[in-house]
Amino acid sequence: MQNTSDITEALALGTLLKMSETAAKSFDLPTRVKNGVLNAINRFGSDFLSEEDFKPKSYGSDTVTPYEMAYRIVSQTDNADLKALWYIFYPYLVVASPHIDEALYEKTKAILFDREVLETVLSSRYRELVYDCEEDLQAAGLAGVYVEWYEPYAEYRKETISTGDTREIQTFKKLLTAGEFDAVEKGTGRLLNYDPYNVDVALLNIAAKVALLPGSVEKKTAALNETVEFIDEYIGGCENPKQLAYLHYYRGLCLLGLAASGGDIDGAKAEFQTCLDITPNFERAALMLKAIDEKLSDNG
Repeated sequence: MQNTSDITEALALGTLLKMSETAAKSFDLPTRVKNGVLNAINRFGSDFLSEEDFKPKSYGSDTVTPYEMAYRIVSQTDNADLKALWYIFYPYLVVASPHIDEALYEKTKAILFDREVLETVLSSRYRELVYDCEEDLQAAGLAGVYVEWYEPYAEYRKETISTGDTREIQTFKKLLTAGEFDAVEKGTGRLLNYDPYNVDVALLNIAAKVALLPGSVEKKTAALNETVEFIDEYIGGCENPKQLAYLHYYRGLCLLGLAASGGDIDGAKAEFQTCLDITPNFERAALMLKAIDEKLSDNG
């Protein structure tokens, strides 16, 4: 799995264990079976988490196998987040088991290889824990079960929807609208590592970078200059008018930010005008030009 500064493997796995334990306690099961499921949850946690991250409990001597435990949880819960976490972590259970219970594996897979589950994974913050591509998995030396297990999710993310976006792009657009700029910058930054010439992804990354500009003048100036250089990598080769207009728009915003600390405001105006030359109905660019002209007029 991939750790980030915000979402760690231990935190997500700890959440899975707590949610699983709560769910199992509510199931209508014979006491011995329920205790066996709870013991299996705790054994699973002990296999992958340190005592600092997880303190296992004992529910007597009753046991069930890890495969039965996972199947009983995913087959009896209606909690989409819990199913999504099991989708993410189920390969751990397989890799840790000396023998695969093929029957329960297939029954569990039938439940978790569900589009609703995949959508929940994609829309949750835990999506950061799933590797972005098969090459990454192989480079990390992970077992083939991970590649097979995550393939449906990889395909689901790439599906094109009615707007022409992939499901993954749509998710990041929603996050951007919701103000989740840090998640957008990190997520699109990872995608650009594998697809550096994807302008749609780059635009989302740029939008998040602009929204996350640091407060101090020195750091802000450095970040703005870096973002301008990043945008310039795409402008020359971009042939899509809408994408190109947005690149110039964000370049204008960066130059406008730099103008506040002694930069060239005319350069910012030129970028917004270029937006309108490319896309005459680009309302944001028109509003920015109007605001700049009014500000200059007020300042004499």
